[in-house]
Amino acid sequence: MILITSAGGKTGKAMISAFSKTGEDVRAMLRSENRDDELRDLGALEIVHADLLNEDEVTVAANGCRAIYYICPNMTSAENTIGNNVIAAAKSANVERLIFHSVLHTQVKALKHHWERLLVEEAIVESGVPYSILQVGSYYQNMLPGWGRMLETGAHAMAYDTGVSMSLVDLDDVAEAACRVAADPGCTNGIFEICGPEITLEEKAEILSDVLGQPIRAEKLPADAAVSHAASMGVDEYGQECMRRMFAHYDDHGLVGSARVLGWILGREPHNFRTFAERTAGTA
Repeated sequence: MILITSAGGKTGKAMISAFSKTGEDVRAMLRSENRDDELRDLGALEIVHADLLNEDEVTVAANGCRAIYYICPNMTSAENTIGNNVIAAAKSANVERLIFHSVLHTQVKALKHHWERLLVEEAIVESGVPYSILQVGSYYQNMLPGWGRMLETGAHAMAYDTGVSMSLVDLDDVAEAACRVAADPGCTNGIFEICGPEITLEEKAEILSDVLGQPIRAEKLPADAAVSHAASMGVDEYGQECMRRMFAHYDDHGLVGSARVLGWILGREPHNFRTFAERTAGTA
């Protein structure tokens, strides 16, 4: 059985579905009870309610599991505390593998939340627990909440320069890769860059225009507006500061990696943005 933390989010749901389809028994961990039925429908065999900030609760949740797939909430000031709690739970459960769903380029200090995950990666490596670390790029699927507005306005807008390259990735590919890494003993104590091919916002807009049959333009949102919107949605001051630093870094450097690693794990080319756009638009 594998424990999947933060199971109620889009990453957790994708992992539940993917792991259960491989025949792996899944124990889904989340704080609230209002998504239990949904997670069972996705394939979770067991559901446990626990707080990642509570070491005892995480330890109980991990008991009897052969592996932990650790997803940390994004942009949290408690990153290190949560990481240490999960490591302690992994030790207590004597797991065969602790798989950490990290983020692309944790070594970039300017990206505050990435750097904090580097410290967790370091703690995992030094813990003595067998591990695999997946350094994952941003998902194509992150644009789905704004898909309808994009169709209405004709603008695909993000809070960074429209010409910088980003190595985005299909969440379905990430979930498949996670299952393959978890099943392969040869991936123990490895760190893997999980991202798709480079693409700019302008290139995405061109593809969307072609796929949707309507003009879509690339547009840069003011960073302050994006942060203010996030604040109105409940993102705290720490998260807001992470976003400001992130957009400033993206403006200058983008965030690119190599899709070769993901292709090697999958045994095929990762899905590109056109494939995702066609699937989403229902024209594939």
